[in-house]
Amino acid sequence: MKTLLLGSLAMAAAVVAPAVSFADTFAYVNTSGDVQTMDATTANQAILTAPNIATHSGVMDLNVSNSTANPVAGQSVGGV
Repeated sequence: MKTLLLGSLAMAAAVVAPAVSFADTFAYVNTSGDVQTMDATTANQAILTAPNIATHSGVMDLNVSNSTANPVAGQSVGGV
């Protein structure tokens, strides 16, 4: 019984661990116009779970390793 329980816990950890370990950091604009960041596994998950995300805000993956990617410019966005 103990072996079965430990095996089940190990299997559950193996399923959950990749989702957490492959999370990216995304930037978005909140309803106050401030640039915020959050961790999510996909851009869709980031948009759906970002707290106080502005109506017309999208998300930008900050972990992109492409050397031509532009960094986030500024700490806030006016006119939100």
